[in-house]
Amino acid sequence: MKRLALPLLSLMAAVSPAYAQFPPPGIYACVDAAGAVFGTLSLFVAGDYDFASEVIERGQGQLASAGPSVDALTGPLADIHLKGSFVTDDYGDTIFSFTTDKGALTCALPQDS
Repeated sequence: MKRLALPLLSLMAAVSPAYAQFPPPGIYACVDAAGAVFGTLSLFVAGDYDFASEVIERGQGQLASAGPSVDALTGPLADIHLKGSFVTDDYGDTIFSFTTDKGALTCALPQDS
């Protein structure tokens, strides 16, 4: 059993950062490069999402994340070839920066007024 402990701990340490990098669930407001409202991204656990927009068709799909990189696999965001990344600051606030066929998008949790 002791022989397995070190390799098992090494494997867990190598895999753990990938889990910590998945984008946090939440309801994110998305704007285009000009600051105009583009839609609302409801992100669920394991990359499932719902996207509501007046600009593109509403729908559900799946996002993939590797480290801070995010790619739309299915649904309306995949239809516009959404790709990008996210950062989470020390306060837990997350901001997504995406490129799409419709231009650049930024998505963040709405700020309390």
